[in-house]
Amino acid sequence: MAIDESTDRLDAAVEMATRSVSRRDLLKLAGIGAGMAALSPIIAACGGGKAKAPPAGGSIAPGGSAAAGGSGGLAIQPPATAVNLDFWNPFTGGDGPFLKKIVDQFNAETPNVKVKFSTQKDLYASLHAAKAAKKLPQVSIVHLDAIPQNAADGIFSPIDDLITALGLSDKDFTADVWKNGLYKDKRYGVPLDTHTMSFYWNKALFTKAGLDPEKPPTNKDEFVAAAKAITDKAGVPGFMVVQGGGGANFLLGIEWATTFYQLGGEWTNADYSQSLINSQAGIDSSNFWKSLVDQGISPKGTESDAEIAAFKQGKNGMVFSGIWETNGYADALKADFGAGPVPQLFGKGVWSGSHHMGITTREMSAEEKQGSEYFIAWISEHSLEWAKAGQIPARQSVRNSAEFKALPGVSAIAEQQPDARFFPPIPAAGDALFGPQGAGQAAVATVTGKKDAKAALDEAATNISKQLVANKAKYGF
Repeated sequence: MAIDESTDRLDAAVEMATRSVSRRDLLKLAGIGAGMAALSPIIAACGGGKAKAPPAGGSIAPGGSAAAGGSGGLAIQPPATAVNLDFWNPFTGGDGPFLKKIVDQFNAETPNVKVKFSTQKDLYASLHAAKAAKKLPQVSIVHLDAIPQNAADGIFSPIDDLITALGLSDKDFTADVWKNGLYKDKRYGVPLDTHTMSFYWNKALFTKAGLDPEKPPTNKDEFVAAAKAITDKAGVPGFMVVQGGGGANFLLGIEWATTFYQLGGEWTNADYSQSLINSQAGIDSSNFWKSLVDQGISPKGTESDAEIAAFKQGKNGMVFSGIWETNGYADALKADFGAGPVPQLFGKGVWSGSHHMGITTREMSAEEKQGSEYFIAWISEHSLEWAKAGQIPARQSVRNSAEFKALPGVSAIAEQQPDARFFPPIPAAGDALFGPQGAGQAAVATVTGKKDAKAALDEAATNISKQLVANKAKYGF
């Protein structure tokens, strides 16, 4: 390949912000390196749900207000010399305008630092292409699950000096989202949010089924009873289990992971060399979701996203979805919309992800680095507007503010934030659930009756264990 042709292709890969794509499009995209393909559905989720556009004009609460939870001034200051920064993110959906509004206010308030907001339809492919072309942005969003892979690939730089300067610790966030931000004892991002799998119900269908619409189920018995009542009395499914389609491994996968966590499941052994998804917790998790189909609560053959469409149309009583669907559901159901923590079917625990803000390995001046650090610190303290896009702020001071608690839907869901669980902090960890031979695929095989739960998970665990051993040798974790 000629050098000019190679450069043109890299430039084209870097310029990937021109078209919004759907979740299904992104599920089909190939990733970069081991484990990156498994991140495609997570990236896609960032563009999945729609959110109401933020109101034009007005300002976002300053750092010293209760809304932002700030201390009245940041520990670092913008550089004395003016700099321009590139900030990349994956928010192709309705949530993007909310973050852009925050960036726009930052630009208005910070004369010496101007940030260009760029949305990438496939963030990690773009970052890897940009690294090869020596065109990385200074700052980028990075998913918590993607930190180990991208740190190992040399995309992001450690930011421990920034963390020290800001005096941040696990007390400012939740313990797990803070702990899992480390890779090989170095920190690569400041947490922006937690996005959990969440619980939604149709209040009108609850009433029709003789249920109290203000008292959603909180445990397994209540959940199954409510699902049966809606199915029997309201004439629609009480709950729909995804069994096929392009997003089945992801959509059923995050449900499987939630009950896996609640049953005490662990992804690997202590040194990350053996998959444990075929434990009794994994088997019981698969069989629970199968039981909803076997009992006739869920229709057979439900395709991915059919459960989402049916819920919006008032034809599905309850749904477990990523929190990014909150605003779309609220718009569709209006007064009949209910949202809150996922029922503790077997105990505490809920599948979760988290967006962090990181500084890349791009060569930059001292002023650019200072500007990048100031930008990240400022955004962290001004994340209330981001919550309006349907995200739980990672910053506890923001989450505990009166302004956040006044937000409908997402503030109720946020009660489960302490129960958020994450993948192990190793490269390609997401493959254990989302990969082509992961737990999500095994759960689909079980729910559809193609394989016994133990047999499906044994096969998946064998393949994942081989990958873990290979990755330990490759990355040295």
